[in-house]
Amino acid sequence: MPEDLLASILIVICLLLLSGLLSGSETSITSVSKSKIHKLAIRGDKRAKQLLHLIKNKSDFISSLLIGNNFVNILASVLMTAILIKYYGDKGILYSTILMSLLIVIFSEVLPKNYALIRPDRFALAMAKYLIVFSKIITPIMLLVKVINWSFFKIMNIDMENKVTSKTAREDIRNIINMHEDEGRLLKDEGDMLNAILDLKEITVEKIMTHRKNIYSIDLNNKNEFFSKISKSSFSRIPVWKENPNNILGLIHAKNVLSNLSDQGQLDILKIKENLIKPWFVPETTKAKDQLNEFIQRKEKLAFVVDEYGELMGLISMEDIIEEIVGNIFDEKDFSTIGIRKIDSNTYRIRGDVNIRDINRELDIQIPDTFYSTIAGYIIHETESFPDVGQIFSFGDIRYEIVNKNKNQITQIKMVLPKKDSIH
Repeated sequence: MPEDLLASILIVICLLLLSGLLSGSETSITSVSKSKIHKLAIRGDKRAKQLLHLIKNKSDFISSLLIGNNFVNILASVLMTAILIKYYGDKGILYSTILMSLLIVIFSEVLPKNYALIRPDRFALAMAKYLIVFSKIITPIMLLVKVINWSFFKIMNIDMENKVTSKTAREDIRNIINMHEDEGRLLKDEGDMLNAILDLKEITVEKIMTHRKNIYSIDLNNKNEFFSKISKSSFSRIPVWKENPNNILGLIHAKNVLSNLSDQGQLDILKIKENLIKPWFVPETTKAKDQLNEFIQRKEKLAFVVDEYGELMGLISMEDIIEEIVGNIFDEKDFSTIGIRKIDSNTYRIRGDVNIRDINRELDIQIPDTFYSTIAGYIIHETESFPDVGQIFSFGDIRYEIVNKNKNQITQIKMVLPKKDSIH
């Protein structure tokens, strides 16, 4: 074999190997675990620091890899074409096209990219220092490409701004969570919890609060009822009101009531008023995530939710927000207050004031809650009326029957879900 032919073939092989390394690097950079690399960088790993620099400028770097890879593939194809034309004439063009297409696809694309997908961290770390050098070499070409690219889009009057909002970022994270669920690398319960954490940024406290009608509270002026309600309650802190249930004076520690009993067993109202915990009021539009942070910072567990006019809407607790993430935290009081009772495999009796989010979580269904928070509110919204007892409605695959009413308030509903084998 002539020396010039051997040298040319060796150059083609080297170019194909270089192309494979560039292709694998592209895949590894996009698949690498940023958190793991960040941890290595903190520990002083030089390669990890170099890799973080590349990831930080990923968009430009990927572009430089694509440019470099295309340049290498074209050079290898031209060289192989020249070799085959020399020996086979015009047919050499066809032979070169077929041969180089196969070689590039197999050895420069499929094999290196598959390997990089299997071991992205190892591949990227091994290539980091070489990629830094490569990016510096190709910088002049990148600048030229950027100028051409910018000029084109400017002429076409196209906005090149890549505006990534927190909302789009959350959607990207959701897609990743769903992908891992589908691939079996993440349990459904784990995926639900991660999605619930993301939801805290979007939902307001109004959606998850305990409505004012369901708040367990005590009238300060009703001495006869005061002690008995506290003794029967499972709550450690109870709202206290005067004249009107919406006129909240504060919170009382149940244990403090005993200390405010006189020698004759009578309540000392003045001492109770002095020991009341000042109520904390928050707007109904407060995001659940922000409220959770406030609970942690203030070391509080309860807050009263008010509307724009200062009217009491309900009560929000830290437990309510945590339940949005982990699901219902059952305790003694939950069994009697959750308001969902199973009748048979697909039939439930539900209180009208039960929060839709609790129903969705409990029954694993998806009732919308955009314009309302309770199941009664949902039915009124959908029917555009105040339905009578006995009326039956179907929304989607779910059937609703009004079981009980108190004036215009729906108090009891029977919900019939589709049988599992009929759900498509």
